[in-house]
Amino acid sequence: MNRPDLLRSSTFSHYSVVRRLSLIAIVVLSLAAFSACVQSSAPTEQPVAPAPPVAATPAPEKIDLRGVSFDRHGTLRRDSKPVLDAAAELIKTETDAKVYVDAYCDPSGSPTLNQKISKARAAAVKAYLVKQGVPADRVVARGFGATNFIASNASLEGRKENRRIELVIIRG
Repeated sequence: MNRPDLLRSSTFSHYSVVRRLSLIAIVVLSLAAFSACVQSSAPTEQPVAPAPPVAATPAPEKIDLRGVSFDRHGTLRRDSKPVLDAAAELIKTETDAKVYVDAYCDPSGSPTLNQKISKARAAAVKAYLVKQGVPADRVVARGFGATNFIASNASLEGRKENRRIELVIIRG
């Protein structure tokens, strides 16, 4: 509908011509003002400084020390030495790494006893690694008792897997 048709339409027929033009002007000006508001509220492109680079921290490496076994009182068995010797050599090459010796038990026995046993096993592994030349300030022994099971405790094999020593190596 063009402007002359709008002036003659039945919607505006009861208004005078001046009144009709005034209403049309109000509508046109309102639309122009609205359009200007919408355009001015659009986000302006501002140059954004790039984010500073974030140093990626490497994920901890977890090594299950299969083959490390203990006597009943937490002392290392002789057959554990080759595994621990290899672990000590690896740790010595990682000069900027912190190493956690994590020891776990199966749920046989009381929670207090399992905690005591796991702490003693972790301490024995740490002592062996330090004796092999790993700096003592880079190794932390942690006993977790009967927690963080990796196998079912319903079988002898599962309980054997849950009695384990893990090294957690954190670089950087």
